[in-house]
Formats: sequence, C-alpha cells, structure tokens
Amino acid sequence: MKNSAVIPTSFIAVLIRYLDERSLVAPELRQTLGALAEQPHIANLRFSELLAEVYEISPVPAFGVQLGRMVQPRDFGLVGYLLTACSTLGQALTRYGRFQTLVLTDLSTQVEVSSGVISHRWDLQDADTPIACEFGVALFITLYQSLIGKSIPPVKVGLPFSEPEDKALYEALLGCPVVFNTSCLMVDIPSNLMWMTISSSDPYLRKIFDRQAEALLLTREHSRFSRDKAPPGDQEDFLEQLQQQLLMAMKDGDTQASRLASEMGYSLRTFYRKLADEGYSYRSILAGLRRRLAKKYLADPSLSYSDIAMLLGYSEQSAFIRAFKDWMGVTPGEFRRNLRGD
Repeated sequence: MKNSAVIPTSFIAVLIRYLDERSLVAPELRQTLGALAEQPHIANLRFSELLAEVYEISPVPAFGVQLGRMVQPRDFGLVGYLLTACSTLGQALTRYGRFQTLVLTDLSTQVEVSSGVISHRWDLQDADTPIACEFGVALFITLYQSLIGKSIPPVKVGLPFSEPEDKALYEALLGCPVVFNTSCLMVDIPSNLMWMTISSSDPYLRKIFDRQAEALLLTREHSRFSRDKAPPGDQEDFLEQLQQQLLMAMKDGDTQASRLASEMGYSLRTFYRKLADEGYSYRSILAGLRRRLAKKYLADPSLSYSDIAMLLGYSEQSAFIRAFKDWMGVTPGEFRRNLRGD
C-alpha cells in the first residue's frame, strides 16, 4: 500500500505566522499546531485540513495565495537553507529539483524550457483542494522571489480548479495572467531569472547543506526499506525522527544524547528506555548512521577527511579516523583507495 505523502512540519510556522499577523486567537488550533510542530513531518493531507481550518477562521478570498505569499525559505527546512546558500537562482532551482521529495514525498516536477520561458508543472500528492493548490503555486513563486530579492512575477500561472468570480484578484496578487481548469499546477517564469544572483550565497555552507540533504535522502531510503520489513508503529516514527534529528545535530557538531532527547521532547530516561525496548542503544544508532554516511562521503573525492569528520559531527579528524577503522577494519584512506581500485 502506498504511504501518504508528507511535508516538513517547518511549514506549520507559516500558519502560525498568519494567525499572529492577523491577531487571530484560535487557542485550540494554536495548541494543535504547536504539538504537530514538534514532529519531523506531517501528512500532506493533514496539512491541507489545517489550511481549511485556518480559512474557516479567516475566510478571505484567494486565501491560499495570500498565505503562500508569507512563506520564507527557512520554512522549507533543510532544503530552504541549501537554496539560500546557492550562487544563482538557476543553481538553487536545480537543487530544488534534486531534493524536492524532501519538501513533499513523491513530488515530481516537470520542467521545460522554450522561448525564454521555463515551465514548471506538478501535481499535489493526497491533497489537491483549491486552497492547497493556491498555496502550492504561491509558495513556489514566493520562494524564487525571496531568493533573488526581487518581486519579479511569473509569465503565467495555472490552477487546476474552476475559474472563480474574483479571477482579477488572483492576477493582482500573483502579478501575472492566471489560467484555471488546468491539468496540473503550472508556473512559468522568465528564463533570464536563472542568472540572477542570491545575496546570501555561501559556497562553504552550500557544500555542507548539499551533503546533509543527500544524507537525508539516504536516511529516507533506509527507513523505507525498514518499513517494508516491519509493521508500522510509534516506535518506527520515533526511530525515523531520531535519525533526522541526528543529521541536524551532526551539522551543529553536538550529538549528545541529552540534546537529542530534549529536541524530541523526551526526558533522557524515557529516551533511553524507548531505544532499549527495541534492543537499540543510542551509541549503536549514532555509529550505524555515521558508518553509512562515511562510506557514502568517502566515495566523493572532493571531500577531504576533515570535511567528512565535520559532516559526521566529529570535533577532530583523528576521532573520525579512529572510529572508521573500528567499524571497517581499515582507515578511511585505505577504504577510499579500495574504491578507486588502487
């Protein structure tokens, strides 16, 4: 059976921002949003339901578009941070295409270039309500405009639902012609935008975020393999969340169990107990993830041993080398030479 599509819970911050900016109290909804934000991801169908709940509190025309205009790159989670570190919009959107499933699982965007226009076409997974579709195109537009720091509108936008009476409002908000009853979501942007620079560009951070995004894809693949072998449950969610939190902790260089437990909302005692109930230890989970990532990173000749040590959250290169030899029986250098066939 196909798993439901999920998105990062970082997008919940957009809903909270909307409530705050419009001084909407909604205590029960805020409590729900706060609880959901503690998880690593949320089902796209559930997020669509939350969009509808916010709309019921504030039923404004073109609500999804207006909400999408409040999106910030950081709301995309790790992918957002990666995009802001890119040099040009073209480089950023290439990365977006590579890691789009970290934004919405099973997302597949079709991109075509013709006559000075780059066309993006995609479908939403599990939730294709008008509000969700409005939000989807608006957040993509707001993302690229935020990256280049200019409100350059698309050439055209397409929405897969019937034309509303206030079509002019959509065109005013999006700044371009809007076509309705399309077969999918559509955003056409001028191709010359691809050369526009991103002021927050940082090649060093881009490399770090690139590796972390690749690692997260690897972790997702590993988690899916594990799900095929075991029935789903709370423990599976706990282990998946732990691995994702570990990736972020490695980036920060602090992989202490006490930090991970706190980030996940557990006391240290409960954290250890949940691991022990399934026959795991924190040390074995951390070492296993580091070992898999180390082998992947060593296959990339552009990464130095100090780069890999940092990506894995080691404070010193020597600590990484000792750990790798304990895992594999060879040093990182010997492992890399064996990969090359030297």
